[in-house]
Amino acid sequence: MRLWYFLLFLLISCAGAVRSQSLTDQEFDARTRRGIDHIYNLEFESADREFTELVRARPMDPAGHFFLATVNWWRILIDLDNRQFDDQFLDSLDVVIDICDELLDKNENDVNAMFFKGGSIGFQGRLKFHRNEYLGAAAAGKKALPLVQDAIAFDPKNYDIFLGTGIYNYYAEVIPDQYPWTKPLLLFLPSGDKEKGIRQLTTCSEKGKYASIECTYFLMQIYYSYEK
Repeated sequence: MRLWYFLLFLLISCAGAVRSQSLTDQEFDARTRRGIDHIYNLEFESADREFTELVRARPMDPAGHFFLATVNWWRILIDLDNRQFDDQFLDSLDVVIDICDELLDKNENDVNAMFFKGGSIGFQGRLKFHRNEYLGAAAAGKKALPLVQDAIAFDPKNYDIFLGTGIYNYYAEVIPDQYPWTKPLLLFLPSGDKEKGIRQLTTCSEKGKYASIECTYFLMQIYYSYEK
């Protein structure tokens, strides 16, 4: 099961990072930070209030809707046997995707919309994985990855996105080497580069606005479990 997780994470992790540069308003940014802190502390009701205010203030900004959805993701994650929040979580991600599609119809180069649409599809894939819908999870990942790649091309200095690209680059090289039987499953994905992955995770750990903690965690896991 752990191996399956890493294989599917290669597909969907690039979509999970947020675009911090889009949150230019000081109050919007401050509320986002407070909300994220509440999530890490498992203070879900407080996080709901912060992100609901973001949605109220900017209903057509996908960021507020996306962060609000992630509150339910953590409710699901801490008790995977409880499916109470599944439908609400998926519905809220569909709202993010619809908003992003509307923005992309107006401007196909809207990097903000690319990130949050990719992130939403990626999270849908992660839930499908946890519900043993492996083909659905892989399909979601394959759909999300090009969106993130396009966004990176437009905004290569977004350090938060290095969480996803760093994890991808590292495990896309390491997993096939350690588990040769997985190679046919990864033929449709770009090849990895573990040294580049470590560099990207280190950069995000040091400079990321919102993903630095996650990057630090994955670096610790990589150095301990794989780099010895």
